[in-house]
Amino acid sequence: MLMEGKVAVVTGGGGMLGSAIGHRLAREGATVALLDVALDKVRNTAEGIGREGGLAVAFHCDVTNTQDVRGVMEGIQRQYGKIDALVNNAGIMPHRDHSVLEMDEAVWHQIYDINVHGLALCLKFGLPHMPDGSAVLNMSSFVAFMGSSNPQEAYGASKGAIIALTRSLAVQCGPRNIRVNALCPGPILTPHVEGFFPTEEAKAIRLSRIPLGRFGRPEDVASAALFFVSDQSSWITGQALLLDGGISVNYF
Repeated sequence: MLMEGKVAVVTGGGGMLGSAIGHRLAREGATVALLDVALDKVRNTAEGIGREGGLAVAFHCDVTNTQDVRGVMEGIQRQYGKIDALVNNAGIMPHRDHSVLEMDEAVWHQIYDINVHGLALCLKFGLPHMPDGSAVLNMSSFVAFMGSSNPQEAYGASKGAIIALTRSLAVQCGPRNIRVNALCPGPILTPHVEGFFPTEEAKAIRLSRIPLGRFGRPEDVASAALFFVSDQSSWITGQALLLDGGISVNYF
């Protein structure tokens, strides 16, 4: 198994993507520490992994709270002795995010606080517990590469910042052979994403832009995450992989 004997931390572990990633890493032998501000949801994920025969533990953690993040990372170190993989998946994509020309400043700050500052705190307090040869995966998005006539500019800007941070840390962590990469999913069909398509026509228009002819699934993200945090990607660092069914290359 690709993650046998490894300890993996997944933030946002109560959501659909975090849950899918946690399940996949556990199936490959990892002990998975799942972090989320929604304790009930993250416990459900951990219990589901346990029913499959995997090892997982749930932690309440607000990634924007310094004491929360420091305490949880130190607790994982005490309990398991190390963190071999850190998947920074926690983030928000509010429907009320729009153009900067009409933005609600409170929404802008909330998105940046969670998506960028929260991720940075997890790196700050997680990396000291990661041995040489470990891997970090930061969750970005295909919108960091594309403009849109229906903009989500705070979200897009936050995901672009994550790519920049990923590249900088890849250089800093290289001497310890710690790989730092970013994953940039396109539209993954979750109930939240479906909320961006108010009609079947709107959904069909978005689908028509995807050359592979379907929306992404949480399992697609989980498979890519496994690749990046396992030794299968041992000579890849500082990269931002578009996982979008080809939508970002389709011009018409």
